Amino acid sequence: MTSLQTQIEAFAFRSLLAHLRTRTDVQNIDVMNLAGFCRNCLAKWTLLGAQKVGYSMTYDDACEYVYGEPYATWKTKYQAKATPEQLEAFASGAAGHAKHEALDMDKANSFASMTTAGVGLQPIAVDGLSEVCCTPADELLGGGACAVGGGFRAARVGGSSTRVGILTVSDRASAGMYADESGPTIERVVREYALASGAFDISEVSTALVPDDEVVIERALVDLTSRCDIVFTTGGTGCAPRDVTPEATMRVLAREISGLPEAIRAATAVAEPHALLSRAVAGVAHSGAFVLNLPGRPHACRQNLSIALPLISHLLATMRE
Repeated sequence: MTSLQTQIEAFAFRSLLAHLRTRTDVQNIDVMNLAGFCRNCLAKWTLLGAQKVGYSMTYDDACEYVYGEPYATWKTKYQAKATPEQLEAFASGAAGHAKHEALDMDKANSFASMTTAGVGLQPIAVDGLSEVCCTPADELLGGGACAVGGGFRAARVGGSSTRVGILTVSDRASAGMYADESGPTIERVVREYALASGAFDISEVSTALVPDDEVVIERALVDLTSRCDIVFTTGGTGCAPRDVTPEATMRVLAREISGLPEAIRAATAVAEPHALLSRAVAGVAHSGAFVLNLPGRPHACRQNLSIALPLISHLLATMRE
């Protein structure tokens, strides 16, 4: 399970590789002289990423993933001898060349005899030149900026009308000691996702703010799940004595969906190890609404939602069958 940010970044990287594969007329040294990196740099970054996550890969595997064929084959077919001008530009621009962390080449080479090395990375589909740049070529040559229309907006598809509930659990916020920031953050992120993805249409958002009291939380959840399709809670999922949101949530659930919180914990713990201490739960309430516990901090809420939201449309469709 990966976050939306990771999926977006991965899409951009795959699109870059696909575009470079179509531009076999552009030499590596030209790319290096212009941008400070080349296809081999991308292969080394791929290998470094594999080593960081413990994935068995050789440098040859990484090159084949980037080039779309064995590097030696690509060189024979497309690589030309560098001109004196190219070499001069390469030398003069050395200070701006990309750097990467040290690669454990011995470790990479040790995978060469393993039949599983490099297995699992899906080949990148190449459908010709990228169509992302909408600016006419003559404008680009004249120094015009490359823009995507009037800004990115995902195509909308038919979505279902969805009622969303947001329950903020905090002693201090409910006492007026500070303003609730997590609840509004959740509403903003969910609305933005719904609009951009077209996965569902939000017809109503109901909010509530309660203290860290199990009985009070349960009562609020019963109310929200009786009139909402999705209910997000924020706060009270840790290990402090008054963190009782998971206990209150379990009281209203008919069926627990343990896989989602587990996936969220695993994904977010890469950057924030304390995420593993979350006791958040999720499931389907007796009323039929979906309930998901989120952390109390706005930033953590955004991280969790980036993983959970892509599953919402499928979940709603399943629950409405």
